[in-house]
Amino acid sequence: MSFTPMNFLNNLIYIFKGEVGLFFALGIIALSTIVLNKVFTTKK
Repeated sequence: MSFTPMNFLNNLIYIFKGEVGLFFALGIIALSTIVLNKVFTTKK
């Protein structure tokens, strides 16, 4: 087993893409929840 710190730096782009994808997925879920709450709220 060898220690190569350059491999971590090479994989940062994949880590970044995963974080951006997670951010968008959570944003879509949050926005759809807000929209559904606005549509289905009962006015008193």
